[in-house]
Amino acid sequence: MFRRQICLGIALSFTVALTLLSAEEPQKPAKVLRGEFAADRNDAQAIAGLASSARHCIGPSGANVHTLGWVPSSTDVVVTFSSDFDPVAVMTVVQIGEEAPDGLARASFLGNDDGGGNLEPEIRFRTTFSGTLNLHVSKFSANRTAGCYFYKVEIRTP
Repeated sequence: MFRRQICLGIALSFTVALTLLSAEEPQKPAKVLRGEFAADRNDAQAIAGLASSARHCIGPSGANVHTLGWVPSSTDVVVTFSSDFDPVAVMTVVQIGEEAPDGLARASFLGNDDGGGNLEPEIRFRTTFSGTLNLHVSKFSANRTAGCYFYKVEIRTP
């Protein structure tokens, strides 16, 4: 039993080593936005981890809301989708609390239905003020079937 475990461990280590050696050049990990920014601000950045989401699904009614985090003003944001249904998406930028001028809240939004082709939304914009990004995703029509999607967020700070 012990010999079998050692053999399995060696085989697994060998497989991992071969995978690492045969892999293409590793991708540069995305920088994380958390209020402080790297010196090179022209690299594409993700809000957390890599710039892609997990698989998300929408049922017969309602919408999904994804809070993406805080960004400064003049930030370029691109959100692209891959889905198995006809989604529609809206991005909001919300500024509240002490950050808002004169303590007044403000918000902006941008929506898209098929801008990415193949019934996929694509949202591209530059923020006019700093705030929290929220992505809202729903199906285009109540009469259409629900489905699942992935989204990718790319952020370029000034």
